[in-house]
Amino acid sequence: MPATISSTSSLATMLPEYARRIGAYVGSFTTTTNVTTNTSVVCTTLGDRGWDVDDILNDFYLKVTSGENDGAIRRISDYTGSSGTITVSGSNLAAESGNVTFEIYRYDPQRLTDTLQDAGQEIFPKVFVPVYDRTNTASQNQYDFTRPPTIPRGYVRQLFAERKLYSKTYAHNIVNDQNCDLEADTITNWTSSNVTAAVEEDTTNPDNAVVWADRRSAKVTVDASSTGQFYLTVTSPTNYEGEEINFAVWVYSRTASRISPFIQIDSDAASTGDAHTGKGWERLTVSTDANLIGTSIKVGIQISSGTQFTCYVDEAIATAGQEELPRYGRVAIRNWYEQGDNIYVLERVPENHNVLVVGMGMLDFTNLSSTAQEVNENSRRMLYNQAAMLLFQGEIDTVDSTEQQEALNRFNHFRNRSNENIGSMAPIAMLRNTAS
Repeated sequence: MPATISSTSSLATMLPEYARRIGAYVGSFTTTTNVTTNTSVVCTTLGDRGWDVDDILNDFYLKVTSGENDGAIRRISDYTGSSGTITVSGSNLAAESGNVTFEIYRYDPQRLTDTLQDAGQEIFPKVFVPVYDRTNTASQNQYDFTRPPTIPRGYVRQLFAERKLYSKTYAHNIVNDQNCDLEADTITNWTSSNVTAAVEEDTTNPDNAVVWADRRSAKVTVDASSTGQFYLTVTSPTNYEGEEINFAVWVYSRTASRISPFIQIDSDAASTGDAHTGKGWERLTVSTDANLIGTSIKVGIQISSGTQFTCYVDEAIATAGQEELPRYGRVAIRNWYEQGDNIYVLERVPENHNVLVVGMGMLDFTNLSSTAQEVNENSRRMLYNQAAMLLFQGEIDTVDSTEQQEALNRFNHFRNRSNENIGSMAPIAMLRNTAS
């Protein structure tokens, strides 16, 4: 997972910020007439912002940022300044039941995202995402582990053995009076909504890797085309009025972006945490403030609608009043080395521990709606300068001779800014015996 930096540095914020830096961002607007099933978008406030001349926005790009068409990108084929009516090319937009927000760019937003993606790779490791991967679990006599795919070869920096924290015996777990560790002979206490849950038994020779701790976990299968939930209901919820509620649960999945942890107070909208990345066992977490509790606090996972899908759940912990969720301590593993796609450990890792792999990962903007990539302001400047270089380098090769010099000037400007190296991050220190 990335380091906790500013929550405002998600791609949803970075894309217009980057576009502003290169003079390609017109602004964010709200429709004043509901979109119907056609190719028209109406915003009368465009004229108030100075866009009151017919055709002035032709060949710009519109990106919808809310509603039924959220994420849709269309080229503007015609614009009527007096009414603020934009006509887009391509397929019809879906009808909207209310006003929606949209952004206008001089370049295709997907093209801008592509240059961010390429720039994120080119400036690595000057700018990187710290990766803390816990998908490896130690088994008896195991000395080799898979290098997390989010860490490029050669950029594993530290290894730790972390003792597993057992939810049933953790005194401050407000759901430890229930089947929070999934060790009961049947699935008890948990509520299944549009999912089927079954007990998953541990085995040896070979070890059953989808049981996180002790003897059992829950095998959870969501129905096709349904949003599923699997959750516990906290006993005596009004005891925790006004307190911060934290929830963590271990989930195994090989499919990304469909499973999220949630906390729900009564029938209010659920608070959800970051989605599972599909890399095996991950500890999913979420936090919320428990205000105005009526009858219930629910904690668990929800699975988005799609094809039928199976995951595994174990060791749920919820706390009240604490600022963060608990972990047991960790012990550094110093005798290790990388080879190919594996990490080889030269000392025994205790059982009932997971292996925390710390490394440096590349920025990744393959998902336009991703909020996972967060970098500080200085590092964003380096990213934008590199991305602009790539954008205008492509312009030099494609525009006619009258525009070529302008593109070359822009390329040189951002190359000079990039060469200043403002925004380089200090690498994560290597923790390893030199004899390894």
